[in-house]
Order: sequence, then structure tokens, then C-alpha cells
Amino acid sequence: MADLISRLKDPSSLVCGVAASMADKFEWSCLWTRVVCAVAVFCNPAMGLVIYFVLALLLPKWEKQC
Repeated sequence: MADLISRLKDPSSLVCGVAASMADKFEWSCLWTRVVCAVAVFCNPAMGLVIYFVLALLLPKWEKQC
């Protein structure tokens, strides 16, 4: 369990860069951002996939404005 938590906290260790970028943008915990994203995808996979792609397209635009 400790290995899973340490892996979720590390922004560079997982493929899911959207959750890590979102956590960095809004200064949230990377661990809890990924946990919430995982729960959302588990509850509704189709909507989670749509939201993931929308955020993947929007996050680069957010980064340019900063």
C-alpha cells in the first residue's frame, strides 16, 4: 500500500499527466487529484474518457496563459 501511495504522489511516475498537470496548476495534492480522477473513471468510464481528452486539450492552453 505504501508503494502505491508513493507512486501516486510522484508526478513523473505515472502515464496520467493530465491529473499531475491539473494538480500543479491549481496547487492541489497530486495524490488526491489522481484518486478523484480514478474514482470518476471507475464510476463512469465513458464520461471519464471524454473529460480526460478535454482536459488534455485544454491544459496546454492554460499553461500558455500563465
